[in-house]
Amino acid sequence: MRTLIMLTLLICNPITMGVIGGVKWSRDYNASLKTAYEERNYARVCPEYKAASTWDRWFDQNLGYIDWCEKYLDRV
Repeated sequence: MRTLIMLTLLICNPITMGVIGGVKWSRDYNASLKTAYEERNYARVCPEYKAASTWDRWFDQNLGYIDWCEKYLDRV
C-alpha cells in the first residue's frame, strides 16, 4: 500500500509531469525539424539515391545516410 501511494505521488507530481511533457515536446519538435529538412531537400538529394543499385544502397555508407529518401522516390 505504501508503495502504491509513493508511486501515485511520484506520477502525479507537477515536476515529474513537467519533465515528461518537456521530453515529449522535445521529441516531437525534433521529429518536425527532421521532416521539414527532408521536405526541403528531397529534390536535390534523392535522385542520387534513386539512381543507385540495391547493392550500393546497402553497402555505400553515404547512401545509407540518406535512406530516408525511400519515402520520396515517387516524387523524384
